[in-house]
Amino acid sequence: MLTDGQVPFRTACKSVGAAVLVHVTGEIDLTTVPDLAERLGEAVRSVTPPAPVVADLSGVRFLGAQGIGLLLDHQDLCLRRGSALVVVANTAAVLRPLQALELMSVLGVRSSVLDALTPA
Repeated sequence: MLTDGQVPFRTACKSVGAAVLVHVTGEIDLTTVPDLAERLGEAVRSVTPPAPVVADLSGVRFLGAQGIGLLLDHQDLCLRRGSALVVVANTAAVLRPLQALELMSVLGVRSSVLDALTPA
């Protein structure tokens, strides 16, 4: 799917030890949220709690309200299963809205995939 006519929206999912890593690039908006919801849903179903689902948003150029809602919904799904959704964010495009809404600790935001995969 093309988000702006030039840069594709992509997701990739892989197991890293017991965790499931979902890498996202492009823009998370109304048009791409359904694809991301499907990928995150697969990750939530495939992870074995208490291992986390790690959403790597380091390649995201825009995070819209629908994307934030989606992350919160999947965090809730993970918590109900005894797991957690951990968000990797290191760009202003993702960090600013999460900081403004005071969601950094709610979503367990980390600055790198390595930090997200390291047990607390």
